[in-house]
Amino acid sequence: MRRHITYTTVIFIILLTFPAGLRGQAKGAFEVYRMPELSSGSDDMAPVIMSDGILFCSNRKVNPFLTKKNLEGIRLYGLYFAPFNEEGKPGKPVLFAPNLAKDANIGPASVTSDGNTLYFTRNYLEGRKLKKTDSNKLGIFTAKRNGSQWTDIQPFEYNDPAYNLSYPFVSADGRYLFFCSDMPGTLGKYDIFMCENTDGKWTKPVNLGNTVNSEAAELYPFLHSSGRLYFTSDRPGGFGGLDIWYTRLAFGSWTKPVLLDEPINSEADDFAFYAVQGRYEGYFSSNRRKDGDDIYRFATTIIRWSVCDTLKKNNYCYEFIDENALKNDTMDTKFRWEWTFGDGAKADGVTSEHCYTGPGIYDISLDIVNLITGGIEKRQASYQLEITDVEQPVISSPETIKTGEALVLNAAETNLPGMDVARYYWNFGDETASSGLEVSKVYSLPGKYNIQLIVSSKPGAGGVVREVCVCKDIEVIANGN
Repeated sequence: MRRHITYTTVIFIILLTFPAGLRGQAKGAFEVYRMPELSSGSDDMAPVIMSDGILFCSNRKVNPFLTKKNLEGIRLYGLYFAPFNEEGKPGKPVLFAPNLAKDANIGPASVTSDGNTLYFTRNYLEGRKLKKTDSNKLGIFTAKRNGSQWTDIQPFEYNDPAYNLSYPFVSADGRYLFFCSDMPGTLGKYDIFMCENTDGKWTKPVNLGNTVNSEAAELYPFLHSSGRLYFTSDRPGGFGGLDIWYTRLAFGSWTKPVLLDEPINSEADDFAFYAVQGRYEGYFSSNRRKDGDDIYRFATTIIRWSVCDTLKKNNYCYEFIDENALKNDTMDTKFRWEWTFGDGAKADGVTSEHCYTGPGIYDISLDIVNLITGGIEKRQASYQLEITDVEQPVISSPETIKTGEALVLNAAETNLPGMDVARYYWNFGDETASSGLEVSKVYSLPGKYNIQLIVSSKPGAGGVVREVCVCKDIEVIANGN
């Protein structure tokens, strides 16, 4: 792109543009709040975000005089729904679709993005006439929305009463179904499996393999729009009990799971992570209060602008043109046009290109030189050119880095005249952030990361704080060592 600048001295100076040459996040990256409006004093867990409310599991009492229990005397779980109020907050929960199960555990569940198909966990057998010796495993079922009702209950085609299938999650695009099972071929107590929707039919379940699954139990899969597959596990290496981890596909393989840090995980059981698609806020379950399972809301504390200027490169290259010289370029061969650029450099020609080494004020002149005497026959034009850097925060860093290597990012070349800078804030594009004039970041997964540098001023008149943001893409490639 060229920027044309016209001056009364009839010199045209055109700017030349050349091509541009194992913790999930830091502690405190999320704020966590218990949701008292969803709590009952019983076990409340496995929240699912729907367009009009929160769907979750609970073994709360249906009424003060009746408590549904299984043959072992344990309360049965049911599905409950808390509709959003005008402020977007969940209200009082009500029993959800009671026709989906009768005297059986039901939940967790998942809903397709159009809100019309429900995938839910339920005991294969229903009713109060079961014997303690009866095997009553869990299976996955579907139901279709019909107005305000859920009907057409169907068993998942890969159900088998010999083993459990549960914790279904259908991806936002409807292409993948993740669930957990102890079916033959399971590596641990409970593994995560995946099916793909091909021509309206689910493919045979595939175990995610020993990178994701372990000898422990892997539960509650949830695929976020970021590409991360969150799940719960009691594997070693966590904070204690159940913990929330995530993995993602890279070059066709699932990456080594990463443990989310505090305050999402704790020494208690933390599980059933479910986030809003496109954002890092949502809900999860925990028994950290020691009085049963509760539902918690989380929201990221990491700052990220929705719109951020792309880092511009300073360009010191110009094309010089004199309009009158172009009109009168019939000069005798005894004369020539000579440009003086004000930095010690010169060039011949009616037009010329020149690149400066940096900003400054330069005296430009165009002379007609006598080739016989070597003297200046006539000064055609002169002009004083001031070159300044782009006013912006500046990210100085390599364009590419390998996984496991330290990426050093520096903001020392930031050019914001008149701004009394209070903070340089870095968003690394992977739910992590840092502050400082110079920071270091190590990426464990390959990919393209959009880094934001947000510069904030000290409070000015009336306490007003000025903030400016610039972003830059960094390519992280796999380290072959």
